[in-house]
Amino acid sequence: MKARTACAQIGLGLVLAAAIGGTALAQPPDQPARGTTQLLNGEYVNGGIGEEQADRMRAMGAQYPIQMVFSERNQGMNEFLADVHVHVMDSGGQTVVDLPSQGPIFLLRVPPGSYTIEAEHQGQVQTRRINVAEGRHDKLVFSWS
Repeated sequence: MKARTACAQIGLGLVLAAAIGGTALAQPPDQPARGTTQLLNGEYVNGGIGEEQADRMRAMGAQYPIQMVFSERNQGMNEFLADVHVHVMDSGGQTVVDLPSQGPIFLLRVPPGSYTIEAEHQGQVQTRRINVAEGRHDKLVFSWS
């Protein structure tokens, strides 16, 4: 079963899969969507639609070990994407996060360790491997053409 909260002004839904023990937290429309995954005691924040929210997300980014930014090349310019399926697995292959329709900025806090991140947009998957260390912040950019 999935919980869904519609964010009217930004046109995004917050979807958390029950398989990761997620709980939906209602947010005002101008606030990024937040969620908590209890499998590995992690949390994420998703948003960045509109200049004000994107600025807020960028400012929050340093507080999270992983910051992902999703974009697409369109007529010679990079444009934010807000329809990316994010799948994160730990070093043992266990799913930590599996969320559709994320972006354009996705902040993730998970315990230190090695992770594989798959970002899928329109059937095209990009994969990154990352080592999360205490006190370190990594920004991952996923761009499609």
